[in-house]
Amino acid sequence: MSASRPNALTTPATLSTCRPDTMDWVPWAMPGAQFKLLHADATTGSFTLLIRFEAGAEAPVHRHVGAVEGYMLEGGFFYKDDPDTRFDAGSYLYENEGAVHQPVSPHGGVMFAVFHGPVEGLDEEGNVIGRIHWKWHVKKWNEAGNAYTPDGLAE
Repeated sequence: MSASRPNALTTPATLSTCRPDTMDWVPWAMPGAQFKLLHADATTGSFTLLIRFEAGAEAPVHRHVGAVEGYMLEGGFFYKDDPDTRFDAGSYLYENEGAVHQPVSPHGGVMFAVFHGPVEGLDEEGNVIGRIHWKWHVKKWNEAGNAYTPDGLAE
């Protein structure tokens, strides 16, 4: 690439890459789901995952502290309070910051998801009972035998 193109990727320091097809699935916070950590950024708090849902998986009620973008690669899900709206393979969704819902995946699926902040588990009264964020994902990922250092941290 030409040095005269300031936005061109010219060095490995400007690129993060991985091979999800060679990674093992790690149990996720949601029962019946696993994840692969693709990227985490300590500076912004964002993290990118592949999430696999088993048939019959039902997430706890939760709130997104930051927005989430998702693209269904396989299978699908719906929100418990809106079973007629389905997100099947090929669907893109954007969940706004503050969204509260409960996804259900009757037949399972795989989603590519970018989280722009933490996710909070809620009890029946709406109280926070747990929180997962980029640090939680990096910790679980590395406990499973990986050695990932997020962007924004010294290696």
